[in-house]
Amino acid sequence: MPDHPLILSDIRAEAQRLAELAVEERIPMRLMGGVAVWLCSESVRKPPFARDYADMDFAATSKGRAAVKCFLDDQGYVPEKLFNAIHGAQRLNYAEPNGRWTMDILIDELAMSHRLDLRGRLDGPQPTISLADLVLTKLQIWEINRKDVGDVLCLLADHPLGKDGVGAIGLDRIGAVLGSDWGFCHTAERNLGKVAELWAAEPADGAPFDVARQVEGIVAAIAAAPKSLAWKTRARIGERLRWYETPEEVQH
Repeated sequence: MPDHPLILSDIRAEAQRLAELAVEERIPMRLMGGVAVWLCSESVRKPPFARDYADMDFAATSKGRAAVKCFLDDQGYVPEKLFNAIHGAQRLNYAEPNGRWTMDILIDELAMSHRLDLRGRLDGPQPTISLADLVLTKLQIWEINRKDVGDVLCLLADHPLGKDGVGAIGLDRIGAVLGSDWGFCHTAERNLGKVAELWAAEPADGAPFDVARQVEGIVAAIAAAPKSLAWKTRARIGERLRWYETPEEVQH
């Protein structure tokens, strides 16, 4: 199949092109995942955290699903028709026409080890989901690997903590999400410890922020955040009952 004239040869540049064009055309989809971290953080672009990317991930709204489909068709992407027919209410799959990479579009929420609701958060001026949501998409992974720990580390190394919005990692958003879900909170706190451990072993040279202090700031914000009744009730049970899902168990 010949190259589509709009599609760039580098997945990172192409993801940036699509994400920025979606903002320009008011398409309710925003870049997430590893390529979104690459777009936001200088530290992930150089050793020891630089890596290759094999796919790109977006989040989109259910109300904007039709617009997203038209947008991707116009950009030359090929829908996985059977998958989209079966699972289209929760997610869509597309492929680059020459098979160089795939694209996964989550609808309204991320559902993996925990659920992160993204409704009402996909129409901002930035081409990615918010920095706080990027951090949360990584911290929710129960069986987290070095790649994802490294992504969180780089986000914390390159951005200040602050209020939810462009340019800062929103402690208010993190506190609101984790203060309503004990399981998500417990997994996130565990993974923040792994981020601090990785920073001690492999710091990002020249980064503007001390990740150990950033982790301390997030942990303090989580502790200070109001907790829902559901959070308090589930906390009494603790680890006696499993508090996370594994991806194959989440219904898509």
